[in-house]
Amino acid sequence: MNDHRVRSIVKSLSNIKSDNFFNDICMSLSRAIDADFVFIAMLDPDKTQATSIAVSHKGLIVDNFSYSLEFTPCAEVSDGSICTHRKNIQQHYPDDQLLVDMGISGYVGIPLKTNEGDSNAILVALFEEEITNTQEIESLFLLFSGLIEKELHKLNYLKEIEFSKKIIESTHEAILVCDKNKLITYINPSFTRLTGYTNADVKNKTPSLLTSSKQNKDFNDAIWKSIDQNGHWQGEIWSIRKNGTDYLQWTSITAIFDEHYELTHYNAFFYDITERHKANEKIKFQSSYDSLTKIANKNKLFSFIEKSIKQYEYQVDNSVSAALIVIDIDYFKKFNSLHSHSFGDKVLIHVANTLNALTNENDIVARTSGDNFALFTNHIKGESSVINLINKINKSINEPFIIDGVTIKITLCMGISYLGLHAKDAHSFFEKAEQAMFSSKKNGRNSHGFYNRQISEKANQEEQLKLSLERAIEHDEFTLVYQPIISLKKHTITKFEALIRWSNNGNVVSPAEFIPAAEKFGLITKIGNIVLDKACRQLALLKKQGLTNVMFNINRSIHEFPVDNYDNSWINTIKQHGINPKQICFELTESVLAPENNNYIALLNKLQQAGCTIALDDFGTGYSSLSYLRRFPIDTLKIDRSFITEMANVAGDVVLVSAIISMAKALDISVVAEGVEHKEEVDILTKLNCDYIQGYYYSKPLLPETLPNYLFDLKESLAIA
Repeated sequence: MNDHRVRSIVKSLSNIKSDNFFNDICMSLSRAIDADFVFIAMLDPDKTQATSIAVSHKGLIVDNFSYSLEFTPCAEVSDGSICTHRKNIQQHYPDDQLLVDMGISGYVGIPLKTNEGDSNAILVALFEEEITNTQEIESLFLLFSGLIEKELHKLNYLKEIEFSKKIIESTHEAILVCDKNKLITYINPSFTRLTGYTNADVKNKTPSLLTSSKQNKDFNDAIWKSIDQNGHWQGEIWSIRKNGTDYLQWTSITAIFDEHYELTHYNAFFYDITERHKANEKIKFQSSYDSLTKIANKNKLFSFIEKSIKQYEYQVDNSVSAALIVIDIDYFKKFNSLHSHSFGDKVLIHVANTLNALTNENDIVARTSGDNFALFTNHIKGESSVINLINKINKSINEPFIIDGVTIKITLCMGISYLGLHAKDAHSFFEKAEQAMFSSKKNGRNSHGFYNRQISEKANQEEQLKLSLERAIEHDEFTLVYQPIISLKKHTITKFEALIRWSNNGNVVSPAEFIPAAEKFGLITKIGNIVLDKACRQLALLKKQGLTNVMFNINRSIHEFPVDNYDNSWINTIKQHGINPKQICFELTESVLAPENNNYIALLNKLQQAGCTIALDDFGTGYSSLSYLRRFPIDTLKIDRSFITEMANVAGDVVLVSAIISMAKALDISVVAEGVEHKEEVDILTKLNCDYIQGYYYSKPLLPETLPNYLFDLKESLAIA
């Protein structure tokens, strides 16, 4: 190799600037070996594509280019081999269009390798004429390949640094770097966005300027102690922004050491978790406290009771240690109906605050359901102390107060059970106090009662009745009978009331006994669905026998109304059996007229639109207001039997029945008199222009199998005596 070639390259390289290195080395090599082209190209990871980073062509730097390595001599070079062709290279690589376009005859290429020995770039010289000194060119390329590889490594390293910097600059997490003296040396843009502090604000200052007053010195000292001992700490820290607002951040702090294990820096990553913290606190609050009144909820109450129970677990006798008072607001629904739900909410808040003011740190007040509260008191001294507390509650609650300009006075029903004497766990403790409250409520409002054996026995009976009802539903133990409803005008019978019957292990149970229990335990909807289904099946059977002009009255409790007014289950059941909805009249108790039940109007309208009719049962015993009656879609009134029974003997009852019939006529509503048992009652009702009568005077309820013959016998008309 000629020394002057090497010296000329070295001389030219001495003037190379780092940012022009690859261009300059290509130019120098091109001049030294008289090449037409010299270029350095980077290889893609799959080594299928080469992209030049510097190209020299006859003393000039030209534009970079990319090309496929397939069918080219560069493919051999990319595999780590030196490739040399003195002349006629196009004959060896006829598919290399680039060689043709450039008019190349001679070729020299060597691989450029990484520190791991893998080829990631190539150095190539191209000649339009035959090469006369290929060995010298190869030697020269190999001589300077190390220098080029070093610069390539440097280039890759700088790219990695730039890439890392972009990641750090664009990351959502705030980054803070301190030197070993805990002075801030670097912050990223997210730090400024989160804290409001710029680089100028924090440069050479300690992170203490971020410390919130919510974070005490002992906590901060513990953090640095952990870092000194373990090299790392992570957790939640309260910090303060430049504008003075506090925020909670999740922080990870790491100590950085050099190769000699000497501490050089501290690196901290953190991000704002204030909203997440607030959400968690809200969830935590909602799991233990009532969102409206802000007092404890049932979960918190039970947890508090269980903790109190542990205080008494070593108590050897069954002496009273604590008491639970379950509280129900009398006639609470009227506040919602007469005023508004927001008005009712304010009543609840007032009651909660009043009860809470009567407790100390050893006691707790909770809202356990809609208008129900509970007060648990510890360390009581016998029944007298509980009576004193009840008197305090009544005195405070009974005081009139004003809400939205309206003066309110409320009363309570309360039930009391004793821990140890009546129960030893929170659930049974609450259950017994609640049973005492229900018992007190039945005996009259504005009262209280203590749990006792009679209440326990009644609760057990109700529980057994509940289990029996569940079994009866599961095994279809219910049957229906049908009581005729007679038209006084047409002297015909086309209407029947479907009445449920239940034989529990051979013992007939009165509906007056099991229907209230079914309502209490949430079983009434299933029973009502059974009644509707059986009645529709009976109507379908009569239809097959040619009896199509028959209507059944089906009783539905107000507790059976679907929660969703768009529920079509009642209509769907009727249609599934092929029954015309006009053959079904739904009988509802008068409590449906209560003002808080306005949301039921939509369902009743839907039933009427489908063809069903609506009857109001036991009219005169509850919400008899004409204004209520006008708002609800009612087709028929059924006068309660209590008025009919005394009608022949009490003139006032005749007047009342007459008024009901007249009012119904004015509203275009038909009237049925229930419980008719005597001829005198029939005569009076006929004179009063009553539409229908129902009762034992004409017929007791009929078994379903007797209905066809009964109707065939009466198909034309019924002679009324």
